[in-house]
Amino acid sequence: MKYNLLLILMVVLLSSFQPVESSVFICGPRGAKKYHYSENCRGLTACRHEIIKTSLKQAQGYGLTLCGWED
Repeated sequence: MKYNLLLILMVVLLSSFQPVESSVFICGPRGAKKYHYSENCRGLTACRHEIIKTSLKQAQGYGLTLCGWED
């Protein structure tokens, strides 16, 4: 009985899990290689362009990967 309740609880929790971050930040309109969850990320300190907020899906669609400081 305890096993069944635990299993049901796990299924409910896992099915309702969604990524918390749906928007990310990138440096400039062109040339960005990484995306950042935080606008204050250490990886954006060298950015000499405008920091742009965009969706995670769009950033991944550009071929960008997560910044190493936020792994």
